[in-house]
Amino acid sequence: LILLASSGTLLFRVAPLPIAAIKASFAYLNIMPSLHFAMAILALAQQGHGFAPSTIRRGGVATTASSSTISSPSSRQMFTGIIEEMGDVISLETKDDMTLWDGSKGSGTEMVIGGGVVMDGAYLGCSISVNGVCLTATELDFDNNVFKVGLAPETLRKTNLGTYTSESKRKVNLERASEIGGRNSGHFVQGHVDNVGTIIDRWVDENSLFFKISFPYEYMRYVVPKGFIAIDGTSLTVCDVKSEGPEGENWFTFMLVEYTQQKIIVPSKSVGDTVNIEVDVLGKYSAQAWEAFAPKMEALERKVKELEEKVRVLEGDTDVSETVAPSDKAVELGDVVPKDFTSSSQESPESRIPETWVRAEQPTMTAKDLTPERDDRYDPGTEWVRSEQTFYDTNY
Repeated sequence: LILLASSGTLLFRVAPLPIAAIKASFAYLNIMPSLHFAMAILALAQQGHGFAPSTIRRGGVATTASSSTISSPSSRQMFTGIIEEMGDVISLETKDDMTLWDGSKGSGTEMVIGGGVVMDGAYLGCSISVNGVCLTATELDFDNNVFKVGLAPETLRKTNLGTYTSESKRKVNLERASEIGGRNSGHFVQGHVDNVGTIIDRWVDENSLFFKISFPYEYMRYVVPKGFIAIDGTSLTVCDVKSEGPEGENWFTFMLVEYTQQKIIVPSKSVGDTVNIEVDVLGKYSAQAWEAFAPKMEALERKVKELEEKVRVLEGDTDVSETVAPSDKAVELGDVVPKDFTSSSQESPESRIPETWVRAEQPTMTAKDLTPERDDRYDPGTEWVRSEQTFYDTNY
């Protein structure tokens, strides 16, 4: 059984079984395996040798939709920014005979890329990061380690992939989608490029290679010193940031250590070249949440300030330097209004004199008031009708 399991020739592919279940099965066959035997079976099952589902890699060209059922691990959904290899752009062409969902024909751009590592475990419809762009594999050639992806118009507008041709002889960064729950040595990279940045300077600092990138101002709010950023799909750390508004300078820097310089395409680029940039998605979500929360927080602060001033007036504080603005006027934080302020709901001049409120003269509640007897709390003879109640407009 161990030999069959390790060779992957067992026909039954089931989930790993508990030790007790394995022992019971062998006991029924009058076989008493040792604990080591059972543990060996479990270890092989966990590795996908015959017992647990595993990725089946087949040679040849996968071009039909039915081939996509070979293997489709749903646990792979995002990227880490740790580049696995540099691939070659074999072709970039625009076709006018692409079949759309309704059977009609349309034009589109396709790119063919060669790469060995990313082909391991690939399947039709899987996601592969190409220079930081999440793209869908539409054709797979396992014999030649080549795959094809489609480039949508939005992809061509937001990224630099449209400049890559077979004549350019330039490579691209490649990464397979990561497995959720696995180790992440980079950060959460969606493969959704925000825009391109332009290299405006580069220099060497001992064994480090620094780059200075110009980036549109609208995205600079998400770029922070020592924060995450994806450059051509590579997870990197921001060093310095300068943001002076739409009309000023907007740039940031990052550096590459010696090892990274040899594994990605960025060092091959010069001043004036572009890079695909994806800012940290967690920063975008945080900014959106704060924008929705901030107005409510400011309104709450204004209301608290208004109530504090009203309490000071009622307590007879003659040193009040700020009073409350009328309720029918928009109140801004820090507003100073006249000292003769009264509630806008009072009309007569006499009523504009605020009543004096002295804390020491107010009635206090006893413990019995706070915890009445059960019979008092549930008095069936007490009825409360909203329409019969009297409401007073009192300047509190």
